[in-house]
Amino acid sequence: MLDVVTTDTAAIALYERLGWEFLGTGQQRWGPDLLVTVRCYAAPAASRPSLRETP
Repeated sequence: MLDVVTTDTAAIALYERLGWEFLGTGQQRWGPDLLVTVRCYAAPAASRPSLRETP
């Protein structure tokens, strides 16, 4: 999982090109007076561990 600030369009384009799955947007507080909007992503399916795999 990763979050990308919505204003970082280059990072968004990179992760989407690499197959990261967009899950939605949210907000994060980065300080007492700073609220940022982020796009949330899940790793590409090929790189996710299978539920059958055990550590």
